[in-house]
Amino acid sequence: MKINTPKDLGALLKDARKAKKMNQAELARQIGVYQRVISNCETRPEKISLDMLLKLSAALDLDIKVERPQSNKTSLPF
Repeated sequence: MKINTPKDLGALLKDARKAKKMNQAELARQIGVYQRVISNCETRPEKISLDMLLKLSAALDLDIKVERPQSNKTSLPF
């Protein structure tokens, strides 16, 4: 899934957690944070640190891929 907004990220995290049949408290225990931290990540994802995103992605079996946008320009051979 391509993430375009923080809201997309929050929805993805919530969906991934539910797909693993975990509640917020269970996920929080797994990564060593309070349940309210998980709630904040899902509802206010613009505040997630990179460290937290990496912990969440590992716990939820998500891959993070960062790419440069593909250019529509054609390279000229000179």
